[in-house]
Amino acid sequence: MNWLKKIFTHKQDSVRSEASETDSFTEKSGKDFQAITPNKGGEDRQIRVFISSTFRDMQAERDVLVKKVFPQLRKLCEERAVAWTEVDLRWGITEKESSEGQVLPLCLAEIERCRPYFIGLLGERYGWVQEPDTISKDLLESQPWLTEYLQKSVTELEIIHGVLQSPKMRDRSLFYFRDPGYLKKLPADADPNDFQSESGEASQKLTELKNNIRAEYTAGKLDYPPRENYPDPNALGDLVLADFTSLIEKLYPESETPDPIDQEATRHDAYGQSRRLGFVGREELLDNMDKHAATPGAKPLVLTGESGCGKSALLAEWA
Repeated sequence: MNWLKKIFTHKQDSVRSEASETDSFTEKSGKDFQAITPNKGGEDRQIRVFISSTFRDMQAERDVLVKKVFPQLRKLCEERAVAWTEVDLRWGITEKESSEGQVLPLCLAEIERCRPYFIGLLGERYGWVQEPDTISKDLLESQPWLTEYLQKSVTELEIIHGVLQSPKMRDRSLFYFRDPGYLKKLPADADPNDFQSESGEASQKLTELKNNIRAEYTAGKLDYPPRENYPDPNALGDLVLADFTSLIEKLYPESETPDPIDQEATRHDAYGQSRRLGFVGREELLDNMDKHAATPGAKPLVLTGESGCGKSALLAEWA
């Protein structure tokens, strides 16, 4: 029965945290990843990384990452019994959500779910600035820090919220700055206007943002310095592949890959977490299940319901 116990033993700490928070991730130019603590087999084994950038000028970079780099990292993770997920909101926001002012809250919510993994790509565009009067009062109440940054682009707000305001992000946040010279060698079918700064003010804001990221590293608030002046999308892909391969090797060394039984237990935990993300209410059902479990000699309890009504979510929350 030990194998059943392994599979169904609930690990509360792993359920409460979507991403493990170990100590330092650094680049070879400074330190060398040695401060990272490897994850043991019983801990949460997943990497969920948020990709932040302006959209129009970073399509090629995102394509290289999604089509070439992330599949390789996913394969490496699978070999280590780690779940890999990237969040590319280029495809995740509908026109309806955009028109209803849901872009910013969706981005901030996904960043929360991806902590502590973050990739920031910056070229010469500053990005779209949402009109302050279109930001909902509910969002401002839940994220009061936004009131200080109402004239910032959504991309900068992602970086502020995702990294600059969060010390826990210091060792898993990677920034890549594209070489401005890329503008002189754009593909023939590219529109140069998509790659240039929107205005003099936007250019100044972007310079300040890049300097702030550099300053965070210099001050020791980021463990990983920004990669400066990558020449093209393929070169970016090589950098991201190398950086995340090193990170995975340190966090999830091959020697620490859990046995198949522990892997099954981890998959149960991960599935339970995914079911609980949107769980609300049902207190009466939860209380009834508590009472039944506490009743000596109680008969087995069967939970029934139509497909999709939330049986798995209820059981995951109860566990």
